[in-house]
Amino acid sequence: MADLQWDGNSKEMFAKLIESSPKPFRAMTEKKLSAAIANKAGDGGTVTEDIVIECTKEVTPKPFIGMALKHIEPLMSK
Repeated sequence: MADLQWDGNSKEMFAKLIESSPKPFRAMTEKKLSAAIANKAGDGGTVTEDIVIECTKEVTPKPFIGMALKHIEPLMSK
């Protein structure tokens, strides 16, 4: 993920999602979210806030999506 360009608050949103995950699941959350973001953005692509939100919805277990989005809501530009 080092070659990705982060737009707006996308990098902060990503960090907040990892930080707000329960400790036992942080490594798995980071791995899955990183893979989903890299897949959507493509090599050297730009990671937008929308991509982070879409990927969060894809990789987060359904019962926890609302909570995850609530954690990053203050960072959303729109």
